[in-house]
Amino acid sequence: MSSDSAPPTLSVSDAVALRVKEARNRRGWTMKQLAAACHDAGATKLTAPVLANIETGRRDANGVRRRELSIDEVVALAVALDISPMHLLGLPEEAEPGTTVLLTPEVAVSDGELLMEWFCGQKALPQSDSRQFYSTAIQRRPAGDSQQALADFTSSVLQDRAAAMTAAFNSEMAATMAKINAAVRSGASPEELAALLNPDDSGSK
Repeated sequence: MSSDSAPPTLSVSDAVALRVKEARNRRGWTMKQLAAACHDAGATKLTAPVLANIETGRRDANGVRRRELSIDEVVALAVALDISPMHLLGLPEEAEPGTTVLLTPEVAVSDGELLMEWFCGQKALPQSDSRQFYSTAIQRRPAGDSQQALADFTSSVLQDRAAAMTAAFNSEMAATMAKINAAVRSGASPEELAALLNPDDSGSK
């Protein structure tokens, strides 16, 4: 790939398939050996040809993946590989810098650490309702492990309030500047301009 090429965009199935391949290679397994492990785990439909289709995606002439993975298959592969399902949901270890995982047609993540933290319920996506995310995380975590979620929730609320206050201030300033510009163009006196800048002072006189 040339240095001018854009980093790849992966579907969730693309990313999982690459993670499966990495985990299989780490164990030194062939496709048949992984299929045997799947069979021993009761996932008899995950034969070697099926696993090959999962890893390659059975792509069409345009390179579009035709073989998606189901959540049942992800869990079965994790069982067969003796790893956590979460390990199969992150960015591939050998992914190029800037590689993006397309969670939905409208939501993409290129930060591998954020992606894993989101999968693990530790950090909200930037475009999500963070208060809903963290309040759920607090409820789902053990009592002794909820402090970080509570801290993240508090931080999220404060950030939302700060953003709202900043937006309100910017809106008020823009309106005031528009009034001042209009007053200057109409030849307002210094006293009238001062009144626009300090409406409370002018009203108290």
